[in-house]
Amino acid sequence: MRSEADMNSIWIVCCVLISQSLAYKTYYLDENCGKTLDVDTYFRLQASRKTNLQSGLNCTVDLFARSGKIGGSARILARFLNINMPFSSAVSGCDRVKLELHDGIRNATLLTPPNGLCGDSFYNTYSYVTVKDSFMTFTLTTNPSPQTGSFDAIITNFHEVEGDDKCLNNWWKCGNGRCVDPSTKCNSFDNCGDNTDETYEKCKPTMYFYENCGQEIHVYDAVHLKLKRSGNMLIPNTVCDNIVVAHGKSQGIGQPAQVYAHFRSIGLPQPVSGNCTSARIDVYDGLRNKKRISDGEGLCGTALSKSDFSTESDNFMPIEFTTDSTSQQGNFEITLTSFHTGDCISGEFRCRNGRCVDTTVQCDGYQNCGDNSDNDSELCDIVTALATGAIVAIVLSAIFLVIFVPICCIVLIGRRRRSNYSGI
Repeated sequence: MRSEADMNSIWIVCCVLISQSLAYKTYYLDENCGKTLDVDTYFRLQASRKTNLQSGLNCTVDLFARSGKIGGSARILARFLNINMPFSSAVSGCDRVKLELHDGIRNATLLTPPNGLCGDSFYNTYSYVTVKDSFMTFTLTTNPSPQTGSFDAIITNFHEVEGDDKCLNNWWKCGNGRCVDPSTKCNSFDNCGDNTDETYEKCKPTMYFYENCGQEIHVYDAVHLKLKRSGNMLIPNTVCDNIVVAHGKSQGIGQPAQVYAHFRSIGLPQPVSGNCTSARIDVYDGLRNKKRISDGEGLCGTALSKSDFSTESDNFMPIEFTTDSTSQQGNFEITLTSFHTGDCISGEFRCRNGRCVDTTVQCDGYQNCGDNSDNDSELCDIVTALATGAIVAIVLSAIFLVIFVPICCIVLIGRRRRSNYSGI
């Protein structure tokens, strides 16, 4: 059940999603060999429609960031969502399937490692940008034997500005100074390269743990954090950490922002002798004076004895996910909320436990307060009734404008004509 403000936000998001669906495209590398793909705003680039790659493939595709709207400073960001291609060994490397990225065409500079990209690793480490050129080249090669493999990347056109300078053509300014098309905001993809297009205030996005290893996740109201975008296979023998940062609505009012994490679900391998050995989650309070607030044995299995964690006086909450060398499946989902204590301000809701959260998280079905008072049935019934009344009023107003206003105009015009005729 949602508040009127939240209903309005839903309408806005729906309109944004519709506009994005009209402009959003997916290209397949093996279908565009030898071609140049223009990057106006952003698009999705995948290896192939099929899981089986063509044998003996040597496919090159040029990506060109169009600068007609923003001058001659356009550049390209390639942010990989997924890489899953055969890796032979540390010695031979990518000798079965290899992906290479180059900056520029004439004086091309290799962006990827010398042995190319392959295997399956943390996706956020695979983020590449052109330095001074508006061209980026993708080259995919396979050996003569049949191979399976895939990659999935978001390609974004951006330009940079310094200091307080504004972006060209009313583009949106990221936290790192890059400028991207406004349609990239809240689209669940990291088009900025620092996630600020997904975590700015009122976005309430769904984000993915594996795509943000070693990065900050900024929470202004709430963020829904899932392990992977799709599938359940865990990446073996790795440590991935996300650093959650809470932001307050206003400085100097109430207490500093804190982080509240609620585990909605968890589906990881069961503990062995009380310890999480195959895969584990660890939650910490603070960044400089880091303190573990989850059990020392780690969080795993399918049910937790404690599913709620909050920072005490810090707005940083590091969350670490560790796996061993075995092949495992798993998933988890966490709701992250920014809150503070003390006096609440306009646009905030006071929970029964004294916490202040953004009003947009009320009655959304997620645990944001820590005591579930943001989803109180009586409160949500009132909010729903108010929202329904507002919607009915909007519909009736629309009907009045569409039907009765034109009729009134026709009647008035008719009266004026009769008045003119009578005066002849």
